Amino acid sequence: MIVVDDRLLLDVVVESATPAVEPYLQAVERRELHTTGYWYWRLARAIAHPIGGSLSGPFAGMAEEDRRLVVAAMASLPDSIGILNLRRLVPVMAALPGQLNILTAEAVATAIVLDASVAVVASSAMLDRAAAAAGVPVEVVRLD
Repeated sequence: MIVVDDRLLLDVVVESATPAVEPYLQAVERRELHTTGYWYWRLARAIAHPIGGSLSGPFAGMAEEDRRLVVAAMASLPDSIGILNLRRLVPVMAALPGQLNILTAEAVATAIVLDASVAVVASSAMLDRAAAAAGVPVEVVRLD
């Protein structure tokens, strides 16, 4: 199982042909790819209100057909991409040690519940510390 961040989720939804994304597309086919509610929300928000940056910038440069695909996926995340209910996650999130933001807590808790790793496109010291404390592997994926 793999939990992906919002930027990687974007490339998965548009089925990017880049070699770095291929393992995550295969995980979708096996129904082993998940994201978090927070990452899903951040991507959907960036698509709904594009202002540039790491999420909406790549979206703006996509072909019209790909943009329509992303908008549709944000309206209803495909069933092949998992997302856990907060009723299941909040008790795990609350038990995590240290000062954490909701993004980090939800990502680590999701990985704990699923016995998964986390894949992100940008490293985060807070995520790295929380994941290490919980025994959750974190991989930084280079999309270029």
